[in-house]
Amino acid sequence: MQKQKLFPITAVIIGLLVIGFLWSFVIKTPAYSVIVDGQEVFAVASQDEVNEVITQIEKKDEAKTSKDLVLANKIEFKKGLIKKSALVKPEELEKELRKVVNFKALAAEIVVDGKTVAILDSKATAEELLKDLKEKYEKVDEGEKLVELSFEEKIEIKENMVEVNDVMSKEDAFTLITTGTENPEKYIVQEGDSLWLIARRNSMYVDEIVQANQLTSENLSLGQELILVKSKPYINVIAKVEGEKIESIPYETKVITDSSAPNSIRVKQAGKEGEKKVVYVATKRNGVIEEREVKEETILKKAVDKIVVKGNQVTLASRGSGGSGNLDWPTSGSITNRFSSRHSGVDIANKTGTPIKAVESGYVTFTGWQGGYGNFVIVDHGNGLVTRYAHCSSINVSVGQKVSRGQTIATMGSTGRSTGPHLHFEVLVNGSFRNPLSYLR
Repeated sequence: MQKQKLFPITAVIIGLLVIGFLWSFVIKTPAYSVIVDGQEVFAVASQDEVNEVITQIEKKDEAKTSKDLVLANKIEFKKGLIKKSALVKPEELEKELRKVVNFKALAAEIVVDGKTVAILDSKATAEELLKDLKEKYEKVDEGEKLVELSFEEKIEIKENMVEVNDVMSKEDAFTLITTGTENPEKYIVQEGDSLWLIARRNSMYVDEIVQANQLTSENLSLGQELILVKSKPYINVIAKVEGEKIESIPYETKVITDSSAPNSIRVKQAGKEGEKKVVYVATKRNGVIEEREVKEETILKKAVDKIVVKGNQVTLASRGSGGSGNLDWPTSGSITNRFSSRHSGVDIANKTGTPIKAVESGYVTFTGWQGGYGNFVIVDHGNGLVTRYAHCSSINVSVGQKVSRGQTIATMGSTGRSTGPHLHFEVLVNGSFRNPLSYLR
């Protein structure tokens, strides 16, 4: 009797199990999970589908790149019951596989001081890029001869199997190597722009913009695209040049005091510049002179002193906000660029070697190389007045030296970022730039 009662219950249980088993085949089906590099990515109905599509992708990409490719990933399969709705459809399989697999190909790595900085499609392309980089800085100034051109860093080209996605175009690799970044911020030149104004707006130096864009002139054109990045090249090109130039010898100014003629000044003898032949060796980094050594100087014509007869002292320059125009002119020549919101000083152009003089007595606080300013001199006159002299060919004073009004402190040149021999002259009052023409008499 008890067995008769148990039979219906058992039958019900068995029936439910059969129904559940059959239902599972309706909702789920035998399929494969695709595992790429240890991570389950999607499921498919057949392993063969995946292998066939990977082969198709490989052949397509080999045709595009003209390279033999090798699958870079480890592909595994795990069989199981998987919902039909979760399976990738055959027509979508290539799209999904391209998201998770990659191929390797033989490519060329440019290695700088042991670190890979760029990957090119071939050794030939890498060699061509390095050749282009050197050629960019082969140009020398008139009267100069290129002696040596080399890379500052240790450069190697290594061929390795790399992922195709890591290979760069030659253009992108050149930008990366010369600026230190593959995707620098860019700016389009607008009406009224200048390098000085753009640099100030972006907390940069003019020299940094010039170097990042390999500019040969400070002239800009509307719509011109500029890279705004503080350039930190991975590879620096060092050029050693020998040069021979005829330079001016500045004349000295001698002052004779004549107490019988107060408040007067007259030139008794005009000064005349001399000439000398200078033989030098210079070292340039990425086209910018970093060091210049004079090897030989030959005097061709001696300079003639300028003799000035003065009565009592001339009134000192105003150091107030307005300026009374009583500083001496720092040099002779033509004004080629005036002071403005886009230009921190005044440019006076003349030939190389033209004397540059202190506009007032004071103490020298800086001499030497200053980036885009080239050879640079700063004189502190006291009471908040400072004058600065840039692009000098040579410097005749040293830090701490006391200089007098009218004393030659340097000669005009075109060092640093300069498009020709000129003096860039600045006046600062209490740390603020002022219009030099308001102070010169």
